[in-house]
Amino acid sequence: MGQEQPAGALQQRPRLIAVSSGKGGVGKTNLAVNLSLSLRLLGAQVLLLDADVGLGNVDVLLGLDVRHDLRDVLLHGRPLEQTVMDGPRGLKILPGASGVEEMTSLSADRLDAFFKELADYCAGMDFVVVDTAPGISAPVVNCLMAADELLLVTNSEPTALTDAYALLKVMSRRPGATAKRVSLVMNQTGSREEAMRSYDRLRTTAKKFLDWDVGYLGSVAWDGTVGEATRRRVDFLTHYASAPCSRDVRKLAARLVSSGQSGGSDVGRFFRQMMEVADE
Repeated sequence: MGQEQPAGALQQRPRLIAVSSGKGGVGKTNLAVNLSLSLRLLGAQVLLLDADVGLGNVDVLLGLDVRHDLRDVLLHGRPLEQTVMDGPRGLKILPGASGVEEMTSLSADRLDAFFKELADYCAGMDFVVVDTAPGISAPVVNCLMAADELLLVTNSEPTALTDAYALLKVMSRRPGATAKRVSLVMNQTGSREEAMRSYDRLRTTAKKFLDWDVGYLGSVAWDGTVGEATRRRVDFLTHYASAPCSRDVRKLAARLVSSGQSGGSDVGRFFRQMMEVADE
């Protein structure tokens, strides 16, 4: 796998990538987990954050026993470094938290201390991959706007494409939004041709009505080993390394690394956005 892209091509600043979807059920979390592992196997230092508050299941997919999460860091002063979990292949995982309403009442001093601790920790990372909640709620869109880039996961089903477009539409209305930050990933596809046809439809619609030219990272083939890995509570990338889904995810990771895009998002700002609760 290292032959696809040497680790030396990685940038020195953390690159904050949000993985999201217009709806659930399109394999977003599985992609976030296995993409993070693929980046790790390319030589990157990677932190995976489960930010799907209330429904996060990164730990379930990997068979991990979560005893502490972000809430313990913020509300109880647990050191961040002791809360981050060791995942497969040296992947670092920060479990998200429920009860975000409590976190919004934290003092400015406590939040500032946390953001400094977080910035210090992330300084040692090449990538911070965030598995967000699906949908178009204000807190989710806030997270996406604060990231360096968004990987928008969808599939060829009309409802999935419609919901992906809805997310793009909401983002396009935000000040400072740019389609250059968004790359589509077609997941669970029958063929590359099918994936490209679906991408072309979405891209054409976004260009016509939003004046956005959405990028394309690639596709991941439908593969029964994904379900098998989920049932076993293991990642498919290493346990089914020769499967089509693993091959495709390795290609996605190599493209991310070789793109030459640098990081630079304010990790503290991102977490502030993540902890915001919509007024409605």
